[in-house]
Amino acid sequence: MRNHFVICIMSLLLGSCVSVQFPGGKSTSAKDVEFKAPAAPFKEITTSKADKTWLSSQTGNTISFFSECGSSNDPSLSQIENESLSALSNLEIVKSEELTYNSRAAHQTIARGKVDGIPVQISLLVFKKNGCNYTLSYGGVQVQFSSEEPAFEDFKRYFKAP
Repeated sequence: MRNHFVICIMSLLLGSCVSVQFPGGKSTSAKDVEFKAPAAPFKEITTSKADKTWLSSQTGNTISFFSECGSSNDPSLSQIENESLSALSNLEIVKSEELTYNSRAAHQTIARGKVDGIPVQISLLVFKKNGCNYTLSYGGVQVQFSSEEPAFEDFKRYFKAP
């Protein structure tokens, strides 16, 4: 039952990773993305809210990535990030930094907030490359967040956008 609740929370968070698309823009997911799937206890799940998503059977934490290519709209990294964080109430930015990732400018943020009154924490990495916008995310119930954060660091290390 607890994992079912966590899945619902993460679906809300992933649902906030919808494209920042305005009228006239048509987009697709990126092709030829390279990554190494997170190791156990993460297992791939199917969702229409992300390109790929993995759920931890131990904590309910999720790792996912979402891409959007070919849109006539060109949102800033801040706009992409804000859209992804919009599902959180009582939003608190724990850490935010600009960095270079996949040879591009990127923005990485760790945030806390609540979804349906439950304290959650999420780590986002957003960047643009070759006409595509990417959001890599890791999140879950706040008390479980740090336990599997190294799995997200590994995921980011092996993620390569074309």
